[in-house]
Amino acid sequence: MTPAMTLDDVIANEELERRRPRHDQSAALQARIDALSRELATSPRQVLQKLTDAALDLCQSHSAGVSLLEVEGEGEQRREFFRWHAVSGRFAALLWSTLPREFSPCGTVLDRGAAQLMISPERYFTNLADVQPRVQEVLLVPFSVGGRMVGTVWLVSHDRSRRFDAEDRRVLTRLSEFAARAYQQLSSLSAEDVVQLSRLAAGPAKPPARAPVQKRILVVDDNVDAATSLALLLRAMGHVVFVAHEGRSALNDLSRIRPDIALLDIAMPDMSGYDVARQVRSRLGSAVRIVALTGFGLAEDRARALEAGFDQHMVKPADPAFLRSLLG
Repeated sequence: MTPAMTLDDVIANEELERRRPRHDQSAALQARIDALSRELATSPRQVLQKLTDAALDLCQSHSAGVSLLEVEGEGEQRREFFRWHAVSGRFAALLWSTLPREFSPCGTVLDRGAAQLMISPERYFTNLADVQPRVQEVLLVPFSVGGRMVGTVWLVSHDRSRRFDAEDRRVLTRLSEFAARAYQQLSSLSAEDVVQLSRLAAGPAKPPARAPVQKRILVVDDNVDAATSLALLLRAMGHVVFVAHEGRSALNDLSRIRPDIALLDIAMPDMSGYDVARQVRSRLGSAVRIVALTGFGLAEDRARALEAGFDQHMVKPADPAFLRSLLG
């Protein structure tokens, strides 16, 4: 009988020193840090994505990302999880995905407070086996704000053609230091700050144009308060929004509504969101983008959603930044 894998079986930090490092990236790294600093001063909401783009390019990895630790609930209902706030490369479609802290390599990195290289991490973090493309190696560096660990910057190789070394760790460490700075500034920004910074970045003010309605959106959620709040937010963004609190009623009105995007809860009493998604997909085909908006955030939940015809999977509560990127 094969013994169960331990965490130390997948951690391979010694490989970073054994491998011959790539050429020194100091000049290119400084140029990207300077560009990120300008981005932070003018368009701060995009800076984490720009950071992962830089990590992907500088380290020639297959995927790169920033995961931030989030907390929901209190007491026995409290749960900690990591959300992918920025992703570049082959994992880009998994933006805003979540993993429970205890089942994520990011949790180990925060616990140990130091960079970690893991090889085939799904041997221990078995939930990663459902994430595609598979992870061959992942190099993660933590960052903290005010003495509190808040997230990680990471690189992934999806096959043996790319192996990380000490130079990659050095580059990622510099980028993680910038991530801490960006996190601190983003946390202190109000909505008004962001609007003002956007105006400054755009240059001289122009007469405001009337924004056209962008999308027709169907929201299906048996939680009336949650559906109403989401609809108000989407309408404030300029969209036409239709709300249903049961799957069957949503399907009955589907031909009339013909949504561009359907945001579906999963756990509903009459029909599950999976069943509704299958029906919507069969009737409207690729003309509609279907997004799971759910409290279920495990890798197997995301995999099941994709199998049912969903295009994307988002964990509640809805993140306004995600909605804006989704809706263009």
